[in-house]
Amino acid sequence: MRMRLLVAVAVLVSSTVVGCHFASRNPPSTKTLQVPMTDVLTQDAIKQSMTLAVGNTLIVKLGSNYTTPYRWTPEMKVGDPGVLKQTSHEFVPPSSDALGAPGTEVWEFTALKPGTTTIGTSYTSFVDKDSKPACTYTADVTVQ
Repeated sequence: MRMRLLVAVAVLVSSTVVGCHFASRNPPSTKTLQVPMTDVLTQDAIKQSMTLAVGNTLIVKLGSNYTTPYRWTPEMKVGDPGVLKQTSHEFVPPSSDALGAPGTEVWEFTALKPGTTTIGTSYTSFVDKDSKPACTYTADVTVQ
């Protein structure tokens, strides 16, 4: 009886340890694409690319200056929302107290299934609704 109990406990413990080991081999990770404010001001169009695994998080950080009438469109266009889903967007103020210092707009996405998609947004004036974007941002995202 005692031997059966020991064998049962050993089997349960070893299967738990093996399961935890394999689950931790490819834990979800976070990858970041970043564009500083200097690039936003000097380039009409910015294009980047990233490859993720299913379950990974993608963070996109774009320079943005809220002391001007320009903003990035908060909801990024996602070519295939079945592959990648936007989960949040926020403005992070500048760390400097300097007048006119730029901050950063931050988007978070989750990779849902294997495939390829494109995400994009534009830096446009909210004062002049008919103005063309000062800058556009596009990223090609591959989920494996």
